[in-house]
Amino acid sequence: MNIVVISASTRPERKSHQVALEVLNRISKRDTINSTLIDIKELNLPNLDYVYKNHPSPTEQMKNFSEILSKSDGIVIVSPEHNGSYTGALKNTLDFFFGEFSKKVFGVVSVTTGKLGGIRAAMELQKLILVLGGYTLPRYMTTPEVQSVFKDGKIIDEAYGKRMDSFLDEFLWLTEAVKNQKQKAA
Repeated sequence: MNIVVISASTRPERKSHQVALEVLNRISKRDTINSTLIDIKELNLPNLDYVYKNHPSPTEQMKNFSEILSKSDGIVIVSPEHNGSYTGALKNTLDFFFGEFSKKVFGVVSVTTGKLGGIRAAMELQKLILVLGGYTLPRYMTTPEVQSVFKDGKIIDEAYGKRMDSFLDEFLWLTEAVKNQKQKAA
């Protein structure tokens, strides 16, 4: 299976990126899975003017991102909560693409320094995924008080690590089930 992990923060001292790296690391250790990290900060797409398929001069980054998304079976989005929702940079990036998300399984991981773990961002992202034509894992993963979960880029909260493994197990199960059904229908 091909899994994409999207790191959705562009802020200089972003805490959610270490969560995205941990998700990528844990997925990469699984057999028969190819994983790719897409860092929205590095992707640095301009403000949306044309969607990718109608763009008069798409950049190489747009072409590469479209190709990676098209080949993926599932996508995990790791986003901080900004003002009660996911990041504007994530919304701008996703708006460039549409067909690439059709019938893909999405897992949502939200991150915050507060006690609620970004639950509002996770819920808003699940609604957006449905609009994009994707299948969202009903369960999302929240990361409250991220500053106490990680130290120097490593998980120090064992219970959080177990929750992440359980979340990824469910995400990969659903992704494989949908992939198998798409292959039967082809």
